[in-house]
Amino acid sequence: MKKASDFLRRRKTSLLLAGAVLLVSACADGYDAPNGFDMGVRNSKMQTPVKDSIQFKVSTDGTTATVSWPLVPGANGHEVTFENVDDPANPVIVDDYDKKIIDGSKFTVSVAEDSKYRMTMRTLGNHDLGNTDDDEAKVYDFSTLVPSIATIPSGTDIYEWWTAQQLDTTRTEVAIELEAGGEYTISGQVDFGPHNLTFRGDKVNRPTVRMTGGGSFATYSGLKIKFINFDLTESTERSFLYVSPKDNLPDSILIQNLPNYVGSKVGKGYYMLEQPVYIAHCWFKNLQQSILHDNNVAVAMWYFTLSDCIVQINDEGKNGNVGFICFYEKDANNGGRSVKNINIENSTIYNIQDNASGCFIRYSNESNSQPDKTYGSFNAVYQSQSWRIANSTLSNVYYSKATNNGWRFCNNVRGNDMALSIERSIFYNCTQLYRMTGLGSRSFRFNFFWNDRQDDKNRNNSSKDSSGAPFASEYEPQFAGDIYQELDLTQPNGGVNFAPRENEILVNRGGDPRWLSEKQ
Repeated sequence: MKKASDFLRRRKTSLLLAGAVLLVSACADGYDAPNGFDMGVRNSKMQTPVKDSIQFKVSTDGTTATVSWPLVPGANGHEVTFENVDDPANPVIVDDYDKKIIDGSKFTVSVAEDSKYRMTMRTLGNHDLGNTDDDEAKVYDFSTLVPSIATIPSGTDIYEWWTAQQLDTTRTEVAIELEAGGEYTISGQVDFGPHNLTFRGDKVNRPTVRMTGGGSFATYSGLKIKFINFDLTESTERSFLYVSPKDNLPDSILIQNLPNYVGSKVGKGYYMLEQPVYIAHCWFKNLQQSILHDNNVAVAMWYFTLSDCIVQINDEGKNGNVGFICFYEKDANNGGRSVKNINIENSTIYNIQDNASGCFIRYSNESNSQPDKTYGSFNAVYQSQSWRIANSTLSNVYYSKATNNGWRFCNNVRGNDMALSIERSIFYNCTQLYRMTGLGSRSFRFNFFWNDRQDDKNRNNSSKDSSGAPFASEYEPQFAGDIYQELDLTQPNGGVNFAPRENEILVNRGGDPRWLSEKQ
């Protein structure tokens, strides 16, 4: 009997210890313990955690953030308000966190890319233990923006400013900012070279950059350009963005010197840009020719994205069939090879001039555009390429109303291992689309086209994707505004209106979403 009672006594003690461990674990983030997890604190005024003790951690996919702080002994929760303050004059409550009581030491909230947030928090005391609330709330600022290392003053010539800089960062992504609503010029080529940069304006009150003479950008590393309006009326350059001049390119990015490509069946003597180039939330007035150009360099690029932009082109085709994305030179050995992954989304691209010789995407050599020849043959990632056009409106790129004629939508492109995705987009007088819509493995959904050229109508109506779905439905979009109107950077949506009035397009939400009502 003694052994049995000793066993029961030991088992009871073990269960009590286990219960204590569970209790501590359960209350690590809250105040749910029977004694309020007071840790002996009585009759004390609570102190809200200081800024340095607060952690703001964004999730891997960038859609949420967890805010956490140290446990406050004697507390009974925290009163929290969490706001988006991209527009400081008009803060927006996020996820109903408006003086919400947090019974713990952390919470998770929705966030978005490139946004600013403000949290107001006050620690509440456990009144049963005589503890009182903090008298005042503390305010904390958070951001999902890439950290800035410099802000360029309004009124600056950015070319002159950049020429005087000596940045010592090339690996970690950093940002250079423009002032909200600022006015700037660029009079020469701003070559960001090896720097992994975000070049951004303000999300709510975008600055305007006037590009004059040889004003342009260049890079051979990762680059993001965001929240800026560009006026290229006085530009004499062929492109907005170039690959850095050949003399500025290091031998380390030649294909034969990159370890990832050793042993692959690729040639030698061309440069490889592996980091993404991304242009988003920008307007372009009077783009002369290209948005992206190889700068007469034998180069290949992995990623190019244009997102949420309005691009107004002013190109009569005087300089021949240059491409909007142009990796082309007559001497194929000196021209670009290809852009492996192109993504155009939520954007409007239109030309206000007659142009029967322009080309939306143009490469120098069809053979060199093959992904396995340019990017390697190790696996499907290297051997594939992708083009995606989604929720976008393309008008008059490129077409001549006077001659009822146009040139190729794309040229010197081979469909080997191409994944082509086109969805909910409008193509108005974009000639020879069939040179794109016949490429590779294709997926088409809810697209619309209109062409004045009968040949284009016939070919577009017969184009189908890999499962037999049609490329697009033929409807005149009946745009609400003048499709040849120059962009006005001072007006909402640039003063233009590409809202379709054709019911089928409206019902299926075709084209750039900025022109569609939320109620449709």
